[in-house]
Amino acid sequence: MHTRISEMLAVLAPSTANMRGMRSERSRGGRRRAPARNSEQGNAMVVALLALSGLITLGGLTILSVQGGLSTSGHDRFQSIALYAAESGAAAGMDYLRKTYDTSTFWSAFVSISNANVQAPPGIPGNGAQPGDAENLFHEDMQAWYEVQVLNNRDDPRLNDTGADSDQRVILRSTGHGPNGTVAIIEWEVKGGGNPGPGRPCPSYGQKGMAEDGAGRNDCLTNVDATQTATYRPGDAP
Repeated sequence: MHTRISEMLAVLAPSTANMRGMRSERSRGGRRRAPARNSEQGNAMVVALLALSGLITLGGLTILSVQGGLSTSGHDRFQSIALYAAESGAAAGMDYLRKTYDTSTFWSAFVSISNANVQAPPGIPGNGAQPGDAENLFHEDMQAWYEVQVLNNRDDPRLNDTGADSDQRVILRSTGHGPNGTVAIIEWEVKGGGNPGPGRPCPSYGQKGMAEDGAGRNDCLTNVDATQTATYRPGDAP
């Protein structure tokens, strides 16, 4: 009896090897096994992300570099406009001082003791006129203007005394303003007095009906025509 029961259990209970075979068959005939992961695909993804990050960083640096170059170029252009305005103001101030020079008091009317009260003469064309003002000499698109001031020079003996101009020399300070708040300041020392005399330039040279160009002491003769001749050498006494 016991022998039959053991035989029956042996028939009903399959061996471990048979169970593995059944599982293997089930895997083959039923669900597929999950494919093993490929480590090379992960490495390729990491390399691609690193390359993409590098390209993004390089693009950002390029944009910053271009923006910086444009900003520098624009600032240089604005600074050039301010310098041009300052030089224009100085030229206008020079012409004004030439016209207002007094042979007895010189430029005392425009200076003060120790330069405590610096003047910006309104008689100078365009002096202090803002962009858009009718008195401004620049095109409105330039956004440029200047302010010209007259100061006594520091070596004047009367600078800290009466403040008068006693040596016929003053300082012309011109401040030019450009777009975006750019500023340029130039100062010219102007000396008056003396006799321009021979050697000054004349309108033209050696053309019929016009004065010759006096390049020496024998300059600015009368008008030249076909019947008149003049001989001179630069440096000759009149």
